[in-house]
Amino acid sequence: MKVLIVFYSKLLQERDLLQRVVDKVNILKKLIGPDSLYAVITTEMKDFIDKFPDLVFIRNDRGTFLYGLYKGLRKLRGNDVLVLDPSQVISLDKLKEFISKRRQNALYSEEGKWKGIALLRLIDLDYLIRTLEGLLGEEKELTAVMEKVRQEYGIQYETL
Repeated sequence: MKVLIVFYSKLLQERDLLQRVVDKVNILKKLIGPDSLYAVITTEMKDFIDKFPDLVFIRNDRGTFLYGLYKGLRKLRGNDVLVLDPSQVISLDKLKEFISKRRQNALYSEEGKWKGIALLRLIDLDYLIRTLEGLLGEEKELTAVMEKVRQEYGIQYETL
């Protein structure tokens, strides 16, 4: 399993983002291991490279969440991927719950809104990537993308 932290331009407006990311990265290093952590960053976030030397970085040229997710998933084809939105507060228990859900697609969602963590199975990544390619001009949240994947390909996901 690989972890993909998706940074996008809107996050530059958040004040305590860096501290939340430091906390998440430290927890993920312990749970999953430092060699499995990837981050998609925009060009304005180049200082993150110095702050997180253990992460593998992927460039998000467009600065949107969907484009960052698309670039990251293309890079991580061949693995189950745990996707994180660093703007969301995610508890340690929720992280452990998702890590234990291997072999099924799962989204953390409340009232139909994605809450910053998703687990995507290796076998379904190509379908998700293909769907994202068609949506790159739009800015949808992950629950809408996963619903489109379900409708087009019949791929199920669980909401937690």
